[in-house]
Amino acid sequence: KMLLTAARLSKVLQLTLAVIKPDAVAHPLMMEALHQKILENNFVIVRCRDLVWRKRDSERFYAEHSGPNITRIHDFLRSGPMRAYILAREDAIRHWRELMGPTKVFRARYTSPDSIRGQFGLTDTRNTTHGSDSPESAQREISFFFPDFSVEEWMQKEEPSFRSGQIHYDQRNHIHTLTAPS
Repeated sequence: KMLLTAARLSKVLQLTLAVIKPDAVAHPLMMEALHQKILENNFVIVRCRDLVWRKRDSERFYAEHSGPNITRIHDFLRSGPMRAYILAREDAIRHWRELMGPTKVFRARYTSPDSIRGQFGLTDTRNTTHGSDSPESAQREISFFFPDFSVEEWMQKEEPSFRSGQIHYDQRNHIHTLTAPS
């Protein structure tokens, strides 16, 4: 009985934040290719929004970071629109990070040439994507980008339906939604 419960629990969907940075959003064909990669890799798109950051947004998001590169990162992230996603899937954080590839584009090209950064990354700053690195950062980052979204509420009320596949992909809004009961 204990084994059955553990197996069932391991299938619970995990949420992660995925951000497509301005270098990719600026190119519609690249943006479409990245969106397709998300779908092809069995991620469920729970939320999706396009946004432009102000200086205080990047400063708040990267508050714990400092150093010579941080100004360049702030400037880059304010250089144009970004797209933020809440993605769900079993072990979503690990899967999204694997799909992104190493942060350093040079390394990504050699060790993970099929990764997003290996294919599309330009420099270590313009590396196409961001993803949460732990359940704690996923929760914090999701609430930063989607202040009206409650991770706890979604896990409680919607996750079981999403997990059981009672969803369809809404092409117009670029998200998965619950299938209406027939």
